Amino acid sequence: MGQEQTVRVVVERKRSGCGTVFLVMILLGLAIEYWYISLALLAIVIAIAVLRAARERELARHRPGPRDAWLNEVAVALADLGLTETERNTGEQLGGVPIDGDIGLQAERLKVYVTLFSNQRRAHEAELGLRAKPKVRDAVSRGATALRAAGRILYVANGRGGVVDEFRFDEVVRVVGQLAVPPVLPAARPIRQSNPSHPAGSRGSAPGAPAEERPGDVLEGLRHLGKLRDAGVLTAEEFAAKKAELLERM
Repeated sequence: MGQEQTVRVVVERKRSGCGTVFLVMILLGLAIEYWYISLALLAIVIAIAVLRAARERELARHRPGPRDAWLNEVAVALADLGLTETERNTGEQLGGVPIDGDIGLQAERLKVYVTLFSNQRRAHEAELGLRAKPKVRDAVSRGATALRAAGRILYVANGRGGVVDEFRFDEVVRVVGQLAVPPVLPAARPIRQSNPSHPAGSRGSAPGAPAEERPGDVLEGLRHLGKLRDAGVLTAEEFAAKKAELLERM
């Protein structure tokens, strides 16, 4: 007789989703039964998410930067005028021009941004870049926004729904203008070549003062101003003032 062989049959059972569905139904029933506890837990979760998002926005608006020492001086000086700091180092550019640092301050009916650039030319280019935007141009024409470049600093004021208080804006410019402007950062310091026809070299200018513009740069700036005037971005008075500033740099 032949030897009998034992055959083992293994049957695999697939897990159904009945257990998961049953658990979900139990949890749903408990949530409905104790709805007040569910609402409390949901409110706590939403509050935590909102606080975390607000904290992240606050940190993004108060980022550290290389000009924090000077920005602190600006904040302290303008506190005497009733302005409180709201943000600083908000971005890397303004009007398409790289910045060194900025600070935003506000009072009841005035908000001011004070932005520092590596040189006077960049501050001037940033002002022109902002004026070229239709929304900014419209706000300036209505008096809701005011722009002013002074040296390496560009001031942008907003009336917070009303007209900018020019007197208070002038006070902001005056107070900040009394502070010592920090020296140019090493990475942004322009390389100045000696002039063979002037043996005195750089003794004719103070340390940290912006270099004079080359004639070609001034002519290009004048052409750009002319285009802005023809497009209606600058008035005749603004064009004359900007033209005089460029000619003074030669």
